[in-house]
Amino acid sequence: MSKFINWKSNWLNGNFQLFVDRLQKGAITFATWKSDAESVFEDKNYQFINEGVWQSSTKVVDRKTNETVAMITYDCWKSKAVISLKSGEQYEWKSSGIWKKQWTVSNYNNEHIMYSSSNNCGAISSDTDNELLILAGLFIKQIYNKRALLLIVCIMPIISTSTLHHHN
Repeated sequence: MSKFINWKSNWLNGNFQLFVDRLQKGAITFATWKSDAESVFEDKNYQFINEGVWQSSTKVVDRKTNETVAMITYDCWKSKAVISLKSGEQYEWKSSGIWKKQWTVSNYNNEHIMYSSSNNCGAISSDTDNELLILAGLFIKQIYNKRALLLIVCIMPIISTSTLHHHN
C-alpha cells in the first residue's frame, strides 16, 4: 500500500514538518549548532546522533527504548548513504538529477521511498510503512544540504580574496 506524505522545511534551521492528508503527523527538529536531530512521525520517536570525523556516520536511537535501531554511513564523494537497520537490512539513500531535487531510499527489492522537493517543500511516495526509513531520507538530505552550504561558505572567501588580489 502506498503512503503519500507532504513536507515543509524551514530554510534557516532545516527543520521539517510532515503532513498526511493535510494534518501534521510528524517533525524533524535539528539542534541549533549541530546536525543532530529529534524526530517524531505518527507513533515513532527517533533521535539522530552524528558521530565520527566530519560526521561520517549517524546513530539512530529509538527514544522509547533508548536502543540503537540503525546506523547511517555517508559517502561524501557520491552523495550516497547507507542505512543499516539493527535487523541487518540495508537501504541505500541516493539523490538524482543535476539539482538534487529528487532522491530515494531503497533496498532494491520490495521497499522503495521516493522524495521530491521544490523550494522548501516536497512530497514523499512510499510503499513501506517504516517511519524510520521515511524520516531518515529527509534527515540525510538535510545533512548533505548543510555540507554543501558549509562548502560554499568556506570557498567564497577564498574566491573573493583571490579576485581582489588579481585586480590589485
